Amino acid sequence: MATTPASIKFNKAIQFEKNGDYTSAFNEYILIIKIDPLFRPAYANLGSLYSRMDKLSEAMKCYETALSLGHDDITFFNMGCILYKLGNYVDALTNLEKSTAINSGFALSKLVAGLCYSRLNRLPEAETSFSNVLQLWPENRVAMTALAIIYYNTGRFSLSLKLLNLLLTNDSENIKMRELKSDILLKLGHLEESSREIKTILSKSDGYRYFDEFVKSIPVDAFTDKYGTLDEKIKVLSTKTFNDSTNYISLSLCYLFNGDTESAIDNLYKIKK
Repeated sequence: MATTPASIKFNKAIQFEKNGDYTSAFNEYILIIKIDPLFRPAYANLGSLYSRMDKLSEAMKCYETALSLGHDDITFFNMGCILYKLGNYVDALTNLEKSTAINSGFALSKLVAGLCYSRLNRLPEAETSFSNVLQLWPENRVAMTALAIIYYNTGRFSLSLKLLNLLLTNDSENIKMRELKSDILLKLGHLEESSREIKTILSKSDGYRYFDEFVKSIPVDAFTDKYGTLDEKIKVLSTKTFNDSTNYISLSLCYLFNGDTESAIDNLYKIKK
């Protein structure tokens, strides 16, 4: 870029931004446009500042002017992001596709495109987009999470489980991921692993009601009588030979109401075996 009054001010505005002085940077970009209305980078950077100020219509005008003076992948991407925020997913995709046409390795454009496809319920295209993101950016957690959910919703539980395990490697406290994992393990018939996963959830989340809510759907006819304490019921039920699931349910509920959630889980899972 040749040294001109506009380019000198542009470098000054960039420095203001780096120092966190966005007001001064904003004022410099406005002055640059007055000095040189064809100075394209000022429109692109001013659009970015407007976007961060949540002045989206002003940002779009700046980006549109920048694109009228020349195309680049970043500006198309930024326009796509604003349109995504506004809920205009079809037009967002148009801009994001133009961004990746210029730069096929721009993972962020593919990522936001995947989110747009998801919002439009075009899951095959969303899956392709998120898969493409992971080819370029293997550790991207947004793409991994989205794919894990898509795989789960389409019955590809083993693929979903593989991604969930990767996600939990660096985010073991993520209760929602663990809840999804426990459900997949149950669907795959890995009962003991599913049981352990729920116990982990309970130990990491105070007040977590996953198991308790599940149990509420089970009939509690065994507890309509007024005879015997829970400890006595547990003792009696524990000594019985279980020929069906009824006693396991009863014993599970006894443990649950007596505050022994782990034993309640163990007996509930025996129903499945």
